[in-house]
Amino acid sequence: MGLRFALLGSGSSGNATVVSNGERCVLVDVGLSGRETARRLRECGFEPGQVGAVVVSHEHTDHIRGLAPFVKDLDVPVFITEGALSASELKIDPRKTTLIEAGAGFEACGLHLTPFSVPHDSADPLAFTVESGGVKLGIVMDLGEINQLAIERMNGCDAIILESNHDLNMLQVGPYPWALKQRIKGRLGHLSNDDAAEYLAGRFDGRARDIVLAHLSEKNNLPEIALLSARRALEERGPLRNCQTRLQLARPDRVSESFNY
Repeated sequence: MGLRFALLGSGSSGNATVVSNGERCVLVDVGLSGRETARRLRECGFEPGQVGAVVVSHEHTDHIRGLAPFVKDLDVPVFITEGALSASELKIDPRKTTLIEAGAGFEACGLHLTPFSVPHDSADPLAFTVESGGVKLGIVMDLGEINQLAIERMNGCDAIILESNHDLNMLQVGPYPWALKQRIKGRLGHLSNDDAAEYLAGRFDGRARDIVLAHLSEKNNLPEIALLSARRALEERGPLRNCQTRLQLARPDRVSESFNY
């Protein structure tokens, strides 16, 4: 069996991704409220009771806001780094937590997940590859730059969820304080449209059938700008590169389409 995934929502108001290869599913982050997470899961065809594990990328609120209430009445493991668990002050039954670390793969619901470190201003921030039935998904968000490790991990992916957080010009003239602007565009911040485009034009191996642009800022980006920037980058690769990749967009207020492999 292959792999199916959808983003329940992505943005500063909350991030959550559901991945499955059958009846059970894994949630990567629960940044929406517990109730909203359950509602959007049902929209994807899953009941909360079908969630077999929760995986946490890092402790920022937009990735764990609904985690504790969501798992309160579910007998599921929560895979999280020791640093993120300590920094988060999550109030969950410690018997439910399973500690993970970068570079050490683990199994959950028939999926093989490999966490890897990314540069971000949090405790032990992780991105992931998820594999099942010869299909490989990359979930790469909340990082200030696409370093060589991230490039290597994304190589060979059949689909990639990739951050395209902000437009640099919109960020510069936007309402955020100067210090926050510097943090966002710094090495430990978030990927800009230009960062994502630079990767797609020059370092992307061209294999992925779908690239889902995610974690778009609601104040410092526009979906049209992010898509145009990424589309131009793929076009720069030229017809000789034979790139057949489709660009998709994840939004904060709705479930994305379901991707089936």
